[in-house]
Amino acid sequence: MRAEHVNAFVVPSVEVLQRMGGLGVRIGAVQRVEAPCLDGRLSILIGLQGRLSGHVMLTAARPVALGLAERIAGGDLGEDPEPEVRAILAELANTIVGNATGHLYELGIREGITPPTVLQGGEVDFNFGAGVESVLVPLDTDVGRIDVIVSLAREAP
Repeated sequence: MRAEHVNAFVVPSVEVLQRMGGLGVRIGAVQRVEAPCLDGRLSILIGLQGRLSGHVMLTAARPVALGLAERIAGGDLGEDPEPEVRAILAELANTIVGNATGHLYELGIREGITPPTVLQGGEVDFNFGAGVESVLVPLDTDVGRIDVIVSLAREAP
């Protein structure tokens, strides 16, 4: 996986979190992952279709997801915040990946994206299949750690 492909998602992630959430964001050490474990986390999955095929996932522990959603919404989300948290984070992920397609377009890569899928619950492990490389980019923010996982099929030589 090329660094510029990963950066096409990391840069908009930082920019959108700063702009929409008013957050300070620090990029942690990038690491390869085989099968991301989403144990008890709220995760948003968006598919990529085009020259690069794969998925991008934004994932956070539930308290971090709530804190982020409240920052974006501008306040408390009430007694049952879960539906609102899911909707806000799905739109956040959609905005990030939409902006990333602009970065990819500048690299000469046109991509389509799928609508966001919200995943939450118990133990969930992802295996995107043979020939897919996944990297996890931790983003340390004012509300806690948010992970961006970029999983792309290897390009033909």
